[in-house]
Amino acid sequence: MKLTVNIEKLAIHHASDIYEIMQLILKREKKLNTAKEHFWVIALNNANKILNIELVSIGSTSNTIVKPMEVLSIPLQKRAVGVVLVHNHPSNRPEPSEEDKDVTDRLIQACKLMNTPVLDHVIITENSYYSFKSSGLLERLEASLKYVLPYELERQFHDEMQEELKRIERETKKKIKESFEEGLKHGRKQEIEHLAKQMLQDRTPIEYIAKWTGLSEQELEDLK
Repeated sequence: MKLTVNIEKLAIHHASDIYEIMQLILKREKKLNTAKEHFWVIALNNANKILNIELVSIGSTSNTIVKPMEVLSIPLQKRAVGVVLVHNHPSNRPEPSEEDKDVTDRLIQACKLMNTPVLDHVIITENSYYSFKSSGLLERLEASLKYVLPYELERQFHDEMQEELKRIERETKKKIKESFEEGLKHGRKQEIEHLAKQMLQDRTPIEYIAKWTGLSEQELEDLK
């Protein structure tokens, strides 16, 4: 269900841009029944410019069914680098429902597998909007493991283990190096003290010994 709206040169920088664009669409597409939930997908290029806006689902007054295949079909054809999900709330309350969060969670994982990430999900009403990204909800859902495939979890665990092993290896090398340098420093100090003792036995003035060895006069006094 393609919408005839001129989107050339339009770019998305903030959720407010999406809200304004969707208001334009709603005004031009008067045939849309705003008493029902509609779900759109906006495909973006690497300059955040709109490649396509697609109405993928029309539901009831309180929900709409969205399938990952329908969401990704056009963006993949357009070689989009990311998508923005948009749907309206006929109730005029923009806050996301638990079902909205669950659908977004599932679509985040599906889009991630196709290397076309969900950049935001914006819920619109006649007078306001809610941005999953701006609110921080998108980031929390990205960290969710609910819809992550088993092999993906295994890969994440493997990557985390490899990173931990690298960290342990770096720390071990650092400790070995520090121990080695400390050993050299200690051995060098012993040599200097041995030389200072010989110079003291030869009755070399302490000020000269201190100058040549770097030891303080108090340290030389302690060596006597």
